[in-house]
Amino acid sequence: MAPQIIVAFSLALSVVLNVPLTTALPPPRPAASDTVSMHPIIANGSRVAVSAMSEAFLFCWVDGASAQQVEWLDPLNVPLPHWSLEASRYQLGSGTHLPHAYLVFVDFRQPGVYTCVARGAEAMEEGRASVIVTLATP
Repeated sequence: MAPQIIVAFSLALSVVLNVPLTTALPPPRPAASDTVSMHPIIANGSRVAVSAMSEAFLFCWVDGASAQQVEWLDPLNVPLPHWSLEASRYQLGSGTHLPHAYLVFVDFRQPGVYTCVARGAEAMEEGRASVIVTLATP
């Protein structure tokens, strides 16, 4: 009886291996990153108070989405520059394919509403989060 079980198992295995894999599987589901919309998250919260002439940074990232670029805008909706010696505020880590960006203040003196913008591969994919940065009172 043992040889019959082995023959039956071999036959079943050969049938399974000959069935195309695509017909045996359900249709593919979109990846989680395809269905999640762009929602940037500012780690520091929605309100930050910074002392005058001090250094501070804000961190923004996109969780679970395929962000192609994350960048910071100043209160006038202008992209902030990348690091330079002369800049009193600049962004770091906002290159292509990075799901995060830092906004760095050096000698803080420019309060306002700063916006983190995440953009996806498609032109219509965009998400924004804002933070109110105020001057801390002594």
